[in-house]
Amino acid sequence: MPLYKLGDFDPNYPETLDGDDIKGMDLYTQGGEKIGSTSDALVDPEGRFRYLVIDTGIGGMGKKILLPIGLSYIDYNARRITVDGLSKTQVEHLPEYTDRMTVDYDYEEQVRGVYRPMTSTGTSAQTSTASYNSDTYNYQQDASLYDLNEQKHQNIKLYEERLIASKSRIKTGEVAVGKHIETETQEFQFLLKRASSY
Repeated sequence: MPLYKLGDFDPNYPETLDGDDIKGMDLYTQGGEKIGSTSDALVDPEGRFRYLVIDTGIGGMGKKILLPIGLSYIDYNARRITVDGLSKTQVEHLPEYTDRMTVDYDYEEQVRGVYRPMTSTGTSAQTSTASYNSDTYNYQQDASLYDLNEQKHQNIKLYEERLIASKSRIKTGEVAVGKHIETETQEFQFLLKRASSY
């Protein structure tokens, strides 16, 4: 399933988002360590948010990474995003994202593979035992990575609903209603019988 940059999917997104742009917000760990800042967001063809694009500056690396939207807590008043449990080591192991690349299933699996240990109930090094493949995968298999929470993502959830609604309004056809009058001329022959008197 292809993913789209927010601006490509909705060129008018700053107005639609009512000025609550997530681009440029700083990203912090729950412990208060700055990881980087958001440079974009990726949505699926339906308009559902899947990732925040984070421009990191850790250790001079300065690479861009993807953060699944469900792991973020967005605070618009403070203009910052907090992520629980993300470490420098995980950032280093995440594959680099570039603006020119196409995000495919294999790339997403590399990204999810780094984040899945954060969400497992076992040890942090343990990965999920679920089997994943490109033909049957759906984002609900990793709901903790992608689901929007009412409290953490209130504005994003509202914006997502607007995106989905605007994409589902499709012109399905037209019907022309009018009036057409046809006139037909016909000739009739009438035979008159004479009444004869006897």
